[in-house]
Amino acid sequence: ATKDAGQIAGLNVLRVVNEPTAAALAYGLEKTNDKIIAVYDLGGGTFDISILEMQSNVFEVR
Repeated sequence: ATKDAGQIAGLNVLRVVNEPTAAALAYGLEKTNDKIIAVYDLGGGTFDISILEMQSNVFEVR
């Protein structure tokens, strides 16, 4: 539904990511060290977590 709403708004939606993944990507944009990080979100009555591996400016969500 979120992807459809973006397309209705005229956006070319390639992928929808959850909030912890978006935060992890934003956090890692200026980082150059290789690392594995966990980002969690306790809001909205749910527990969301993303594990992100960063190596040589490549981000992989686990």
